[in-house]
Amino acid sequence: MFFFFQILLNGIATGAIYALIAVGYSVTFTTMRVLNFGLGMWVMLGGMLTYSLYVAWDLGIVVTALGVAALLGLLGVVAERFTVRPFVKAGSEAWVMATLAVGLLYVDIAELVWGRNSLAVPGFLGENVIRLGAVGVYPQQLLIVAATVAAFLGLDYFYYRTLWGSAFRAVAHNPEVARLMGINAGAIATASYALAGILAGFAGMLVVPITTADPQMGAVLGLKAFVVPIVAGLASPRGILFCGVAYGAIEGLISGYLFSGIRDILAFALMIVILYFRPEGLFGRPSFERA
Repeated sequence: MFFFFQILLNGIATGAIYALIAVGYSVTFTTMRVLNFGLGMWVMLGGMLTYSLYVAWDLGIVVTALGVAALLGLLGVVAERFTVRPFVKAGSEAWVMATLAVGLLYVDIAELVWGRNSLAVPGFLGENVIRLGAVGVYPQQLLIVAATVAAFLGLDYFYYRTLWGSAFRAVAHNPEVARLMGINAGAIATASYALAGILAGFAGMLVVPITTADPQMGAVLGLKAFVVPIVAGLASPRGILFCGVAYGAIEGLISGYLFSGIRDILAFALMIVILYFRPEGLFGRPSFERA
């Protein structure tokens, strides 16, 4: 029983990271109908920057978080403006390859700047295990869960309690009508891409004390996180949080009681089944186009 709770807690922390990355896919899809297929590499970049700011330069967690947010947000603005918007305006699907190209570029830059070796980042709240009876949990895992919940609550407040959030929802619902209402849809698209980059950077910052910072770490994280919004529904942030945590917990239990090789098979098999029977996701709503 103690073993069950141990791997369940570990899985929930992992699932929270998946959810934080996955909502980045949702932010750009709902506003732009665009997916950043290189988002995992943005996660990696956030992790590598965390090593430089927090470990190499010893700037502290607050300055590190602000630095990661500022740089990833700025890169999001640049990437949307020059690698996504021109293709979207032209009605071309080449933005798919452009997002992948940007992600691969980040990997090359990371290897040039930081090298190819894994870099250790200490936990932000220390390394001592917190004991809950026979079950142990690292403070970093608790921080991951708490930060993810806080991020989703912040997004919920942003979307439904702020003027910019209302603009985001208006553009997501109908960009043309939003423009007629005086909303700058282009600015909203840029902001959404920057926001997705910031969320990915925070995910990288939170996960590297557990996984270490590595230029190759983003590919697997991004791919696994992509399963979550497909299963939950790309337009359902709340569903993404639930499915992300559930996915991480199930993945942990499968690895603990069966073997790790089967967890990815089951995850992607589940995604295919959901796409076949419910393309809009478990928490999504079917969309209808008017003639």
